[in-house]
Amino acid sequence: MDPDPGSSRRCFLKMVGGAGTLAVIPACGAGGASSPESFGDVPAGNVSALSVGSLEAVAGAPAIVGRDATGVYAMTATCTHAGCNMNHQGAINAAGVYCECHGSQFDAQGNRLSGPADSPLQHFAVSIDASGLITVHGGQPVVESTRTAVT
Repeated sequence: MDPDPGSSRRCFLKMVGGAGTLAVIPACGAGGASSPESFGDVPAGNVSALSVGSLEAVAGAPAIVGRDATGVYAMTATCTHAGCNMNHQGAINAAGVYCECHGSQFDAQGNRLSGPADSPLQHFAVSIDASGLITVHGGQPVVESTRTAVT
């Protein structure tokens, strides 16, 4: 039984959408790299509630928000192995992210620690308004080192 029924649907839709080409079949069920699930701009709480060294799931989106000494950052919660949403099928804490589907582990910056995933988590742009509200911009990928300063 597939531990992530949604990933089976995604794989099926990829095959149908790709007219069943062989190029997409290995990525489905065989642990091929998975792209982050799409989402737009989503609120991620107030920066005052996000302490330095924390990492938290973003409600309503497949995203994770974190804060380190240089600022606030966000990354996908979609495991790069088979596309499981680790906000629902995983564990997120200050040390990093664990995918319950197949056991992949990522550090707090989204770097792969152990497989079967073989690539890091995608990071996204973050903005913080004057009142401290955080917005994750899911349509704007950024490099892993990008941080939004807390003023």
